[in-house]
This record gives sequence, C-alpha cells and structure tokens, in this order.
Amino acid sequence: MRIRYVLLAAALATVLTACGSTLSGQALPGELDVRTLDVGSYPTEPLNAHDDDPVPPFYEMYEVAAMRIADYVINSGDVDAQMIYGKRATTLSAGLMPSALGDEPTMSDIAKKHKMLYGFESSGAAKDSLVTTSGDWPTKKADNRLTATTMVMQFPDVDRAAAAAKEFYDADFGRQEGRNQPVALPAHPAALSHWRPDSPFLRTVLPHGPYVIAFLLSVPTPDQQELAALASNAYTEQIEALAKTTPLTDEQVMALPWDPDHLLMRTLNPDQLAGPDGSGYYVVTGKHGILHYSGDQLPTDRHYVDEQLTKMSAQQVALVWRSIAIRTPDEQTARRAVTEKMFPWKAEGEAASPPNLPDSACVENKRPSAYKRFSCILAYNEYVGIVSGNQLLDAHQRAAAQYALFANSR
Repeated sequence: MRIRYVLLAAALATVLTACGSTLSGQALPGELDVRTLDVGSYPTEPLNAHDDDPVPPFYEMYEVAAMRIADYVINSGDVDAQMIYGKRATTLSAGLMPSALGDEPTMSDIAKKHKMLYGFESSGAAKDSLVTTSGDWPTKKADNRLTATTMVMQFPDVDRAAAAAKEFYDADFGRQEGRNQPVALPAHPAALSHWRPDSPFLRTVLPHGPYVIAFLLSVPTPDQQELAALASNAYTEQIEALAKTTPLTDEQVMALPWDPDHLLMRTLNPDQLAGPDGSGYYVVTGKHGILHYSGDQLPTDRHYVDEQLTKMSAQQVALVWRSIAIRTPDEQTARRAVTEKMFPWKAEGEAASPPNLPDSACVENKRPSAYKRFSCILAYNEYVGIVSGNQLLDAHQRAAAQYALFANSR
C-alpha cells in the first residue's frame, strides 16, 4: 500500500510540473479578421453565402454554353500574330446575330429557322481601331492592315448546320447586287466565301459537324490570294481548336453548371449581378477564353494581357464589370503576382498599398486610356484579385472588400 501511494504522488507531481512547463516552438498568427477592414459600402459576402447558388433562367443558358465554347474559339492573334489588339467579344443567340456575318435580321431569321443553340464572336486587329460592319459591306481605316472576326455557332445536328451555312452565304452574297465574287479555298472546299474586288475584305462560312464557323477578314489592300490564304489558316486553326471539345445537345445546354468552381461568386460584385452576361460584364472562362475580352472589359493589347496571365499560370478568370478574379495553381504563385504587380496592363506609377491588407499592392494608371486612375492587386490563398477606382481610398476599399470576399467564400 505504501508503494502505491508513493507512485501516485510521483505521477501527480509529473502532471503538475508539465502544466507549468513552456512548450518549444513559435506561435503562428491567426488569419486576418476581415471585419476590421475598411470596405466602405462594398459587399463582402458572396451571392451563394447561404448555399444558394444563383441559377440562370433557361433562356440565358445559351450564355453559359457560349462562355464554355470561348476557350475553344480562336482570336485574331491565332489567325495572324500581327493582330495583337482585341476589339470586342460577345456571346451569340439566334435572336441577335452579329453584323459581321451579314444583315442582322436576315441572319437571325436563318439561325432561328435552323434552331441555333448558341454561339460566340471575337474580333481583333493589327491596329487599335474598329471595323465598321453596318451598311452594305464592311469598311475600316486604311492604316488598319489586318482585321479578323471569328464566329463559331453550334446547331442541333450536322444537317441543320450545313443548311444554315448555305443560307447564311446565299442571303449575304445575294445582297451584294453582283458586286461580289465567290472565292474558293482549296484547303477547305466546303467553305463558302466571297469578296469585293475593290475592297480588302472577305466573308466566309464553313459547316463543320454541328458547328458553323465564319470569319470576316481583311488585309492591307484588295488581294484575293492573300485573303484566301488568311482564311485557310483561320479555318485550320479553328477546326483544330474545336477538336479539343465536344458539341452539346439542347438538353446538355440546359443542364450546364453555372460557375461550378465559384470563381464568380468570389469576385467583387458591387451591383450584385447574378445572371451570365457574355459581353464581359459577368463572365467566367479559362485563360484562353478570357483573352477575347481584350479591348472591352480588359485592355486592348491582347498580347500583353496574355503575357501577364501566362506569368501567373492563370487557370480560370472571372470578370464582373472590370473587377477581376484569377485562380492560380497555388498560394506562392498568387503572392508572386502581387509582388511583381502582374496587372494585365502596363502600370506607370506607384501608389500606397491598402492599410492593414496583407499581400497587396497598388499603382497609379497615368496612361490617357486608363479606365480608372488607381488599381490594386491582392492575393488570398491561390486567388488573385484586381480592382480599380478613381480615388485611392475607393481602390483601397474595393481591395479590402475583395479580400473579404475571398475569405468568406467556400
């Protein structure tokens, strides 16, 4: 019994000694309490904060399908490397067809007749100036050497795509009142093309499986051979790109997931937009797809935007009315994007960083074409956010709100 008491006392002494001892190691700080940040009036909770993801109505699902295909639509730089400037991009529906394809009401009637499911259009040029497609035949400024508009449309099946392509061409060629001439493309004999001998433009359509591929192209001066060569290369590149994806049925279009990785939900959204908008106001795509929006929601120099996104190994990009969120492979890459200030435009001046906000930096945009005077970039885990404001305080508050959104998202 005496031995038992001695052992019990020794054990108790050991426990009490351990309670008063100091453990080795370094204490780690907890994550920033985002409630302490100055976010102004900007939202800090994602739209799906209560496990209620926004669901687009069925008539907007073509926007979701078109954003998906954007990653497999070539842009002007893929047609010719000299065309580094993006001009515009948008999703297409049968009810609103692009003027780059021809007379809009006529093209829409044909698209509706053959039950077009969705489409995507992307334009660019070798010079930062526009092509005018309204009127009888397209025009451009003389110093804009090369231009390209790419259009990809999906129909329910091969037969409807072929019929639509033929009617698109016949209707457009018939409107030219004998002034245009057909152009053959030996590398793509199914392509239907025409040009005007006193104009540097060519319009061409090609049925490819359930898709209709179309281009509006121009070269420096009226040159049929040069236009044909440019069109042949464009078709080769676009067909190769489409081989990396699969067409959708109308049922699959209706069932597509909207923002499945919740990147849009993580993006600063001051107006609380909830529906897909493929013109760039509320869109999410992969790194290639987002380049189409250069010259619209992103800076015009598509080549520079591509360089910056490549540097940060961008996997997915979301745009919410010029707020940008980017998913990178890992936390280290995201932080490096901040350290090296990988804005998708060339930043000219320095600006103070947001107070009390880790992994963030700001710049002053002094170029005349700048959308806002100040921009901030920040990192949170593998995510990068980019926001802008005309006042530095506003840019800081937007950056703080974007950080809070990242932190509050699932």
